[in-house]
Amino acid sequence: MSTPKGIITAAEAKVLNDNWTSLRAKENETAAGQPDNRSSWYSLEDMEQFLSLIKAENPTVNGVRFYLGVETTQEAPKGLTTIFMVPTEEVDNENKDIPEARGMDKGANGMPPGEDYPN
Repeated sequence: MSTPKGIITAAEAKVLNDNWTSLRAKENETAAGQPDNRSSWYSLEDMEQFLSLIKAENPTVNGVRFYLGVETTQEAPKGLTTIFMVPTEEVDNENKDIPEARGMDKGANGMPPGEDYPN
């Protein structure tokens, strides 16, 4: 099996996490009014099913874009950060979101939500 592009080491992941902590955590926690969610977890089964679904529903799909979002409720109007995914396709040599395609959210929060890497 070949190695996918973009694979990083555990040490590189730690640096990315530490950068987020020093450059973003305080502002996110202030905006959320509590320690903000730092991660989202998805099962392999759900990820594989999502990839199969978007391939079946979107014959031109070429990838997945990950977005940061905020999941709010009446009880938590400021919400916590989430990560959601949408399928992409190539348009004029650029990877563009497929506007009407279904995406995926509802991953599990880190436990506790503000827990540092590795969780």
